[in-house]
Amino acid sequence: MSTVRHHIAFVVLVAAVLVGCTDGGAERGSGSSESSAAPRLAAFHATRGANAAVMDDAGRQVRLRGVNVNSLGDYYQADPHLPPVVPVTDADWADMAKQGFNVVRLLVSWSSLEPERDVFDDAYVGRVHDAVKAASAHGIYSVIDMHQDAWGKYIATPPGVTCAPGSEPAIGWDGAPQWATLTDGADTCRPGSRESSEAVMTAWDSFYANRDGIMDELVGAWSKLSTSFREDPAVAGYDLLNEPNHGHDGDRAKTALGTFYAKAIDAIRSAESTTGSIHHIAFFETTVFGVPVDPGFTADDNIVLAPHNYAESIDDLPIDGLFDYFAGLASQYGTAMWVGEYGWFGDPPASAEKLERFAAKEDSLGTAGDAWWQWRQACGDPHSVGEPGGTPDAILIHFRRNGCPGDHDLGVVPEWQCASRPYAKAAPGHVTLATADCTNHLTLTAHTDQSGQVEIWVPDASTGKPEVHGDHITDVQIAAVPGGWNVTAQADGDYSLAVSEATGTTSS
Repeated sequence: MSTVRHHIAFVVLVAAVLVGCTDGGAERGSGSSESSAAPRLAAFHATRGANAAVMDDAGRQVRLRGVNVNSLGDYYQADPHLPPVVPVTDADWADMAKQGFNVVRLLVSWSSLEPERDVFDDAYVGRVHDAVKAASAHGIYSVIDMHQDAWGKYIATPPGVTCAPGSEPAIGWDGAPQWATLTDGADTCRPGSRESSEAVMTAWDSFYANRDGIMDELVGAWSKLSTSFREDPAVAGYDLLNEPNHGHDGDRAKTALGTFYAKAIDAIRSAESTTGSIHHIAFFETTVFGVPVDPGFTADDNIVLAPHNYAESIDDLPIDGLFDYFAGLASQYGTAMWVGEYGWFGDPPASAEKLERFAAKEDSLGTAGDAWWQWRQACGDPHSVGEPGGTPDAILIHFRRNGCPGDHDLGVVPEWQCASRPYAKAAPGHVTLATADCTNHLTLTAHTDQSGQVEIWVPDASTGKPEVHGDHITDVQIAAVPGGWNVTAQADGDYSLAVSEATGTTSS
């Protein structure tokens, strides 16, 4: 997540498009007690082309809706009394499932995965496995995200350094290990956002130049992870690199970032080739400022664009306009779009209206889903502290509220209920319309030449069992589950259905 995104190149780029278009962490084994009894999740893959989508092996189009979890992240700790992450527990996974979520974007840190060059921490990989397994016990897939912010936690301004006028000391963040942090002693003071210090920019220059082979080392880290998870269908895919900066040379960065993505995808496919049964989706992003890699960076079909959309949140850009920009990029790549991060972090009553418009636009575009940033933010998270000597707010607002100091869980923000609106988790064929509002109504139409089962999540509206109507659907089943209802129906050929709150009559 970025704290500041007002970058001239991004604003100009999006404006042009608009004109043209119109050491905390979970303990090993935490929450995995039910995993052995959990059903095995179906593997997913992506398709490219005019009807690009995320699909399951039964030929059903899939929506992945959920949250980010950073409990396994290796963050800079600015205050020794405030842990930078909150452990994720089985109660958390159960609460996510109660929201109807079927995916978590699970953050991992290169600095924990490969703390010394060519030395991989198998215990850390084991913790990632435990989290994936615990989530899957609740029907939740994982997108494993190689996360970084401002390159890493080793670019903090040392104590006692006096920054030049117009700049200020910077805290560290998360991402690269110390041995891969090549800054040539550049200034760590930041003249603006966390991304703007000379040290951060130089570290990215070094990465894009593959200096000392550090880009290849991160590719090797992906090889290690994907080898370990190559037979696990509970992993929906891999987010190759969170919010990369462009360094000092944006044009070079675009080309080099595309090269890294291609190398990482090749490494993942090579690791998977020994089994051949599962090929995980590769999710790729724009830069932190929204600049994309060039189309054609890979010929791999199993990829999905995963931009971050903070329109009308920490960005001033309009929700519709930024969505249209990203949809245009996805069309150029011929991929589906999955929003890897979005959310609001203050004034829930006012932000709820923005969430409703965000949800309506997202549904109208037929995206592959989204993940809210984030489930719960620790009092010592760099996002919470912000600067050397900084203190967190008394209440941190993310999907859940967190009380500081002490990391007191204050529960889900009630105004975010629209993030749990009805949706089709899986639908046979090509979905041509799937819209829902925040009052538990959903409309779905799809084209298919084959029969199959459609599966829909409907949250509990305290009005009783929802009603389902439709054409070319049979065997409608409505089962109560924690937090809501699971609706299934058999679809045959082109079909449509509508879900609404109970009115006293039900038909199919």
